[in-house]
Amino acid sequence: MKKLHYILLGIIFASMFACSEADKEMFKGPDSICFRFPQTSDDIDEYRKLDSSLIFREDTVVYSFAFDMEATERVICIPVQIGGMATGHERTYMIEVEEYNGTQAGVHYEALRKEQVLGAEKTTDSLRVKFFRRDMDKVARKIGLRIKTGGDFVEGAQERLFLAIQVSDILEKPSWWDNWSDCFGTFHPIKYREWIKIYGGTGDLTGKRPDWWVAPLELTLILELKELFEREEFYDENNVRLTIPCTH
Repeated sequence: MKKLHYILLGIIFASMFACSEADKEMFKGPDSICFRFPQTSDDIDEYRKLDSSLIFREDTVVYSFAFDMEATERVICIPVQIGGMATGHERTYMIEVEEYNGTQAGVHYEALRKEQVLGAEKTTDSLRVKFFRRDMDKVARKIGLRIKTGGDFVEGAQERLFLAIQVSDILEKPSWWDNWSDCFGTFHPIKYREWIKIYGGTGDLTGKRPDWWVAPLELTLILELKELFEREEFYDENNVRLTIPCTH
């Protein structure tokens, strides 16, 4: 009798566990997905270690071909992240593309499929967008990417479902410029271009500040830039002469 009692208890517990697992599968539903756009300065610093030519402005990634005189096309990778576990097979998610400033698929960027693929064994992946260096010297071309429910995923965090990419052949104002505005003054591409010639690379001053103890080389070169603008004449689109106000 006691043996039968244990058998009945085992059957009951097994059925309870089976129901619990079935309920879990029933209510689990599809995983969510969203863009993994850098939100903090630390996130941006980490992202820029991989690609220092990108500028981040709120929900927009900004890139300029002006940093590379020979490039004819550029692939920009936008990370996506799921809310769930990796699987051993590929899964799909859906996006919509919005075009601004006369941007056209096949002309300024390679057309994107609505259905994108998240790789097997991945919880993060990259949405790759290829831009072509065409007709961008006067107008910045821009597209918006929006994640939609579909494929194997539903929409994730609402504030991370939209992201824009802006690409031009114009020197865009870098994110560090405002911290150095007392030295450089109001941003203008001509100022930035001449600064790059003196400083080298992309002229990046991220993480530095206008202090002789911290950035003596940079301040010395800015004074050299100031002398250049005093010696030669540079004008903006309204025929107003550009100056470098640095007094350090």
